[in-house]
Amino acid sequence: MILQPVLIAIPKDESLSGPQRVARQRAFARRALAICAAHCGVENCEWTKDHNNVPQPCAGHYWSISHKPLWVAAVIADRPVGIDIEHVKPRRADLFDEEGTTEEWSAVGGRSWPAFFRLWTAKEAVLKANGVGIAKLSLCRVVEPCGENRLMLDYAGHPWRVEHFAHEDHLAALTTEEGAVNWHIERSARQTTPR
Repeated sequence: MILQPVLIAIPKDESLSGPQRVARQRAFARRALAICAAHCGVENCEWTKDHNNVPQPCAGHYWSISHKPLWVAAVIADRPVGIDIEHVKPRRADLFDEEGTTEEWSAVGGRSWPAFFRLWTAKEAVLKANGVGIAKLSLCRVVEPCGENRLMLDYAGHPWRVEHFAHEDHLAALTTEEGAVNWHIERSARQTTPR
């Protein structure tokens, strides 16, 4: 299966409260998932989560979503999969020590905000593919870089390949195996809100 991850822009709406903004982001992430399903030829699936909020496979299809204030991302695969998207911008400097080891920072070319988000999104995608939360972050480590847009990670003794995609000050990360990834950008969502 060629992975067909979808990124959708979210139109700004300053009138919404915090919970309303999050609900809107989730709605856009579900729209991205529906578009991804159409690209993959997956029909009539109910994309549900378990009591721990972990996405459950539907008819042998695994899925993952991620949402931020300006962009959302979704992917469907025939194996466990994870996707994450983050806005690349400076944060607290002490996060560098929390996010990576000396060896990991060396693998991504040293400490910088782009490198920080490369590590963060890669680890988050792997944790999502394993159905675990951020509490397991310490079990996820970068093993080696595989070019400018790929990293090899280890989670609990299992290797995970992650591909990155940069777009409009955002960085998306996707767990993959060898094979093609066809990223889709949906711009029309800036004009409308999902129902």
